[in-house]
Amino acid sequence: MKRKGILAITIVAIIIIVSIIAVLASNKHKINEAKKSVDRSQVPITVKSLKVKSTEFAAQTILPARLKPFEEANISVQTSGLISYLNIDLGSKITKGQIIGAVDTKIAKLNLKSTVLTKDKLKDDYDRAQELYQGKATSEINLNAAKYNYENTSVQAELINQQIENANIIAPVSGVITARNFKAGEIINAGTPIAYVVNVNKLKATVYLDESEVYYINPNQPVVVSSQLFPDKNITGNVIYISPNGDENHNYQVDVIINNTPEILKAGTNVSVTFNFETRENQIVIPKRALVNDRNEPYVYVIKNNVTHTRQVKVGISKGENIVVVNGLSDGEEVVLSGQINLAEGSIVNVVNQ
Repeated sequence: MKRKGILAITIVAIIIIVSIIAVLASNKHKINEAKKSVDRSQVPITVKSLKVKSTEFAAQTILPARLKPFEEANISVQTSGLISYLNIDLGSKITKGQIIGAVDTKIAKLNLKSTVLTKDKLKDDYDRAQELYQGKATSEINLNAAKYNYENTSVQAELINQQIENANIIAPVSGVITARNFKAGEIINAGTPIAYVVNVNKLKATVYLDESEVYYINPNQPVVVSSQLFPDKNITGNVIYISPNGDENHNYQVDVIINNTPEILKAGTNVSVTFNFETRENQIVIPKRALVNDRNEPYVYVIKNNVTHTRQVKVGISKGENIVVVNGLSDGEEVVLSGQINLAEGSIVNVVNQ
C-alpha cells in the first residue's frame, strides 16, 4: 500500500512539473514573438513636399552693434617739463591742430637767445674769414673752421627752436575732452597722455557678416541704423570697410560710418544695423523648415518616384521663413517640407499636399 501511495504522489508531481514547464515555454515564445521588430520599410510615410522653382530674391539681415567714436585719441606732449598752462576741462570742445596748452619753455628760450647771439658773432667771423681768404691773408683750414662753427651753431638754434615748438600741446583730432589726467603746474614726461578726446560728429558701428551674406554688399552701400531709444528715427549709414579676410568661423568684419550731426546719438549706444541686400534673379529658394541640421552641413530629403534621398545643400542669405540654396538643388526637384523626423535614405513616402 505504501508503494502505491508513493508512486501516485510521484506521478502527480511529475505531471505538475511538466505542466509548469509547458506554461513557461509558452510564455517565452509569446515574449520572443513580441520582441520581433515589425518591418515597416514598405509602409509609406505621409509627408508634405514642395517643388523647387528658381525666382528673384531680395533679403535683409539685422545685426546688433555698439556705436564707437569714428575718431578718438590721447593728447600727449613731445617734451618733458612743467605744464605752464592747459586750457581744457571735461566737456571742452577742441579742433584738430588747436594749441590747448604748453610745457614751460623759459630755459629753452634763454638757450635760444644765447645761441642766436653766438650764431650772429660766428657769422661775422665767417664773413671776415672769407674776405681774408679771398685776399690770401688766411688759410683754407681757417676758413672751413669758421664755416663749420657758424653752421653748427645755426643747427643748434634750429634744434632749440623746434624744442620750443614741440612744447606746445596740440589737439590731434577734433572732438570733446572726456578725460584730463594733468593740470597746469604739474611735471610731465614726454609721451605721457594728458587728456583724451573723442569725436562723435561721426560714429562707427562694427558688425560681422557670414560668407553667405558678405558677397551681397559693397563699399559705400547705404544701411539703416536704428535704436530702441529713438524708435521713430532711422539713421542712414554707409559701409566704409569690408574685411577681405574672414575669421575661423567664416565671419567678415564690416564697418559702417554714421553722420551724427547734430549729435543725436552717443558713443556706446546699442543699435541695430539693417542691410538690405540687392535683388538677384534665378535663385533657388526653399522654406527653412525643409532643412535638416543634424549633421555638420544641412541637408534636405529629395523625393524621386515616392522614395526619399538625402541631399546635402549649401545655403545662403535668408529672409523671413525662406532661404537661398546656393548649391545642391535644381529647378523642378521635389523636397520634403514636413515629416522628416520619420525619414531615412530610401524611405517610401505618401505625399499629401493640400
